[in-house]
Amino acid sequence: MSEYHIDLDPAHSVIRLTVTAETMTPELAADIYKRLKGISTSGGPYAAIYDLTMVKHTPIPTDTVRTYARRNPSVPMGRPHVVVAEAPTIYGLARLFEICREHVYGLFETVHTLEEAYKICEVRPEDFTQRL
Repeated sequence: MSEYHIDLDPAHSVIRLTVTAETMTPELAADIYKRLKGISTSGGPYAAIYDLTMVKHTPIPTDTVRTYARRNPSVPMGRPHVVVAEAPTIYGLARLFEICREHVYGLFETVHTLEEAYKICEVRPEDFTQRL
C-alpha cells in the first residue's frame, strides 16, 4: 500500500498530495518529489496542496529541509502552493521550508487546515475527481 496518493482537480488545475504515513522519511520525501515532478511535466501550470495532516514525525533534519527548499520545485511555481500540517514539528519544518523558499520562488504558504488550503486555491474537496 502506498504511503501517499495524488489527486487532480482538472477544472482548476490543482494537484493535491495526501500523505497517509505517520512518519515522513527521506526515502518517502524523495519518492514524492520524483512522482510530483513526473506528473507536473505535462499540463499545468498547477496549484498544489500538500496535505501532511496525517504526518506526525520525521527524522529529516532542518538542514536537509533547507536544502530541499533550494532545489527546483517538484511542481513548478507560478500558482499557489499550500502545505497543510497539524503536528507542531511538521508545521514548523513546513514553515522553515516556506521561509527558505519564499524569496526564491514565492507563492508558498503553510496552514493548519485543509479548509484554509482549499480557500487559498479556490477549490472544494469534491473538485478532485482524478486519482493520478
